[in-house]
Amino acid sequence: MSVQPLAHALRERFPEIRLVFSTTTDTGQALARERFAKFGAGNTFYFPIDRAAVVRRVLDWIRPAMIIIVDTEIWPNLTCHAFRRAIPVVLANGRISEASFRRYRRIRPVLRRVFQNYRILMAASEEEAERFRQLGAPAGRIVTTGNIKHDRNLVEKDVAAAQSLALREVFGLQPGTENLMVAGSTHPGEEEALIEVLRRVRRIPGLEKTRLLLAPRHPERCASVARTAASAGFRVRRRSQETRSGEDAEVLLLDTVGELTTAYGFASIAFVGGTLIRHGGQNIMEPAAHAKPIVIGPSMENFAQILAEFRAHNAVIQIRAGENDREHQVQQITSVAVRLLQNPAEREVLGKAAFSVFESNLGATRRTVEKIAAILDETSGPGQTRN
Repeated sequence: MSVQPLAHALRERFPEIRLVFSTTTDTGQALARERFAKFGAGNTFYFPIDRAAVVRRVLDWIRPAMIIIVDTEIWPNLTCHAFRRAIPVVLANGRISEASFRRYRRIRPVLRRVFQNYRILMAASEEEAERFRQLGAPAGRIVTTGNIKHDRNLVEKDVAAAQSLALREVFGLQPGTENLMVAGSTHPGEEEALIEVLRRVRRIPGLEKTRLLLAPRHPERCASVARTAASAGFRVRRRSQETRSGEDAEVLLLDTVGELTTAYGFASIAFVGGTLIRHGGQNIMEPAAHAKPIVIGPSMENFAQILAEFRAHNAVIQIRAGENDREHQVQQITSVAVRLLQNPAEREVLGKAAFSVFESNLGATRRTVEKIAAILDETSGPGQTRN
């Protein structure tokens, strides 16, 4: 999903180029086949095992003009054999979380050699760029281009419209007329806290019809989350159940992949998961793109720079209670939720501030394509067709 803006921009800039997409998971493969079918038949495959013999065969088969690695997948054999064949290897949207950085530092000598195989490393933020430098990547090949994920709402608007209609019908959503808390990318332990928040919010006069849409980070956990919500006395509706409307369900479960960004568009309040536990947070730009008031927990170590921007613009509410004080967490989220649900004006101010931060971070795709185009121009001879 994060590669969609880049794929569309590359096709627009270079209509003659064939793009092929690799994934490492079944879920990713299914999504790639769905989203990138328009780029041609047979253009998706599973990423090869990073062994020299396997990599050589795959490079012989595809004969790429360039290899673009998105986010941070470090494959020593692939990059080595691509370098030997003069195939430029490009890192786009380069990201290294704080936790990954701590692990990678133990193998810094190895990574220093691997990074020599990259033509350019485009980091999603200056924070990530500095981590690449400290891991031994050549400083002259590191640039900060921004996070291309922020540009996702600029492509495939037809897909977003279809998703919005489907969510509205399946969940019985009434945009603008109901109180809906959308909690995205949640992790174990967070759903229980948010379900308890829902119970307490619904006790407040005027908020009795408030509903909660949960989107677990890993959809395979949805069955367990559904049981938790049902045991708490709530009716549950799953996105995959398309046979009847979910208007009577208090808890809605998004058990599909690729629809969370669209779901945030229905939110009265957006809660971003991975923040109530020591996980480091998840992307808060997705609800910001819809100008939604955003609530997070204390753990945002992996997005420290983005969080600093939001704080500077008063565009996020962060509760402080840690995961070892779950009751205090529930109390704080409940208090914030009640206040926001009862004050549309405050929600609007927060949402507009979040959108302003989102807008200021757009353009990473354009900058990334410019760098890629420059390398393609260097490596392609006059009149040569690029595949």
